[in-house]
Amino acid sequence: MQQTFPISDQELEALAVNSVSSVFNTMLESEAHLRETIKIDEEALEKGVNLPINTSQILLAGTVGFIGGLTGIIYIFMDLPLAMKTTCKLLGLEADEVEEEGHETVNDAIGELTNMIVGTFKNDLSNKGYECRMTIPSILRGSNYTIEPAEAALRRIFKFDCEGSSFVLDILIKEED
Repeated sequence: MQQTFPISDQELEALAVNSVSSVFNTMLESEAHLRETIKIDEEALEKGVNLPINTSQILLAGTVGFIGGLTGIIYIFMDLPLAMKTTCKLLGLEADEVEEEGHETVNDAIGELTNMIVGTFKNDLSNKGYECRMTIPSILRGSNYTIEPAEAALRRIFKFDCEGSSFVLDILIKEED
């Protein structure tokens, strides 16, 4: 059963947009625009939730959790071409240099990007009175992802467009007792 939540959907969306926009503008000199917000309720969970991007292709998923007054986890899903572009911009490298260094470089860059976005999100939560700490970033690489929360949590999926591609910010969050 999904619990009531102290932050409105509009505030949560604003937190997501601010976190993504500030990191993309500052670190990548790019703009990311919110295209779609998907509210996941109990009925949607029972039917199954598909991410609003092509999950049959290889995706990188950066993930960082946070623990405190509000606890949750944020996933950032992006396809490999966007992950490569992002890595090049973040590290100031050309695509052939990134390919030469190997997939670990892309993993590290997307992990750091996720860490910065979740760090901004966490700081905004703290400014609202919800102190929390972050976990270390992790990277998943694969296709056909399914995220099924173990406990009742508020879940919102935000689809962003950037440089002709789309990526997803998937937020699972709950209030601690």
